[in-house]
Amino acid sequence: MTRLFDTHCHLVWREDEAPPGPQLVRAREAGVAAFVCVATDLDDARRGRALAEREADVWPSAGIHPNDVGEADALDEKLDGLRKLLDEGGFVAVGETGLDFYRDWAAPAVQERSLRAHLATAAERDLPVILHCRAAADRLRTVLAEHGPLRGVMHCYSEGPEPLEDFLALGLHVSFAGNMTYPKSEAIREAARRVPLDRLLVETDAPFLAPQPVRGKRNEPAHVRHTAEALAHLHGVDLETLAGHCWANSVALFGVSP
Repeated sequence: MTRLFDTHCHLVWREDEAPPGPQLVRAREAGVAAFVCVATDLDDARRGRALAEREADVWPSAGIHPNDVGEADALDEKLDGLRKLLDEGGFVAVGETGLDFYRDWAAPAVQERSLRAHLATAAERDLPVILHCRAAADRLRTVLAEHGPLRGVMHCYSEGPEPLEDFLALGLHVSFAGNMTYPKSEAIREAARRVPLDRLLVETDAPFLAPQPVRGKRNEPAHVRHTAEALAHLHGVDLETLAGHCWANSVALFGVSP
C-alpha cells in the first residue's frame, strides 16, 4: 500500500471529543504511516509529546498559534515557556506560528512579535518552523524575508499563486490540505501545480478542512489520501509517485526516521 505522511494534524485538539487512538488506527489502515501532531499552545505541545511517546509513528511540534497568542502583556511568559519546553526535547518542529488577519482574536502587532520569536527560537535550535498564513501574505512575506533563508513549511497553503515564488525562494516547503479539493479553490490548485515535487508536502489539518469527498465531516488523518490523490492529478503523476516525493520531503524536513 502507498505510504502517506500527514505532516500537519491536531490529534490532541479536543481529544475528549475524538480520541487520537482510533483515528490513528483508521489512518494506518488507509496507508498513513507517519504523523506530525501540531501544537496550537503549550498545553497542546505537552499532550502531543505524550502521545508521541506512546505512538512510534507520531512526532510532535511545539508552538503558539497566532490566534492563541493572547494579550501583549502575557506573551513574554508564554514565549519563555515555549523555549523551556523545547529545551526539554522531544519535538521535531516549532509552530504552528504565523499571521492570521482574517480573525481578530489577537492584535497583529502581538502576532508579529510572537512570529519573530518563533523564527529565532527555531533557528537557535536548528528546527523547522511550521507557518500559518491567512489573509496576511504580504506582511508575512516581509517578516520572513528579514529572517530568511528558512527551513520550514507553509502549511495549508491557501494564498493562491501570486505570493508563492517568494515563499519558495526563502527555501520553504509548501503543504496542501483538504480545502485544495473544494470546487471554488482553483487559485489554491494553481499554486499547487507550481510547487516543485521536491518542495511539496500533504496534510489534513485535522480536525479541520475535510477534503471534498468527506466534506462536512470531522476531518482526520485517514482522509489525507483524498488530498494526495488530487495533488497527484494536478502534477500528472500517479499516487505512488506523488506519495514518494512527499514522504522523502517530509522525512528530510522534520529529520525523522519512520
